[in-house]
Amino acid sequence: MKTRPSTYHKYRIFIAALFAFLSVQLLFVSSAHSQIDFYYGKNYSGLRMDAGPGFSNLMTHYNSNPLTPIFVGDLDYAFNPYFSIGVNGQIGHLIGKDVKNEFYYQESNDSYYFANLNMKFGVGLISDFNSRNQLTDALKRLYVGLGGGIIHTNIVFTYNNSISTTTLYGSPQPNKNLQAITFDVGTYIDLPGFRGPDKWELCPNFQFNYVNSLYLDGFQSKATSTLKGFFNVSSLTLRYKFE
Repeated sequence: MKTRPSTYHKYRIFIAALFAFLSVQLLFVSSAHSQIDFYYGKNYSGLRMDAGPGFSNLMTHYNSNPLTPIFVGDLDYAFNPYFSIGVNGQIGHLIGKDVKNEFYYQESNDSYYFANLNMKFGVGLISDFNSRNQLTDALKRLYVGLGGGIIHTNIVFTYNNSISTTTLYGSPQPNKNLQAITFDVGTYIDLPGFRGPDKWELCPNFQFNYVNSLYLDGFQSKATSTLKGFFNVSSLTLRYKFE
């Protein structure tokens, strides 16, 4: 009878030790699994799709060009982690405002659609250095992009009736399809272990667009004006990598 308490005590010590051992092993396995997610089993090539919010910024002769929320989507094929060809699409507004009372068209609000074909070239094409963490991996995957596409404008004007229409030059052109050249800078940030190993990424991107037209905001300010249209897009999208 006296041996039972001693045996029971030893049994409890054994269970506690086993629990502690399994806890430590689970901790190390989880840590190793996270490293495997990031450093191994990488999805280096294939189809990629991403979507997310952004902001547009019109740059024409208007003296106020507010940031306007838009929606951005991409479909790319990556030949390797540092080179891809794809299609970028956007829907939203480009807004220009005359806060100095200089134009009859006091505000131009363009509900635009934009699609472009582009190529992106990453730093890793030049220097494929060893990535020890997500920061250095994002630096290595920093890219520049070049492309071209068509923007469809659908502009609604707000008028300044205190300014005579005799100051206008030509006729407004609120609905047009215009050619654009795009320049991109961005990177890809891995989300290792998020719904599977190497499936998802965050994609911050800045895009500068040159539009070969005097009518991106719908009108020409004066007969001598040669100012073509520009607009910027800043976006942060979530990207899915197909196998």
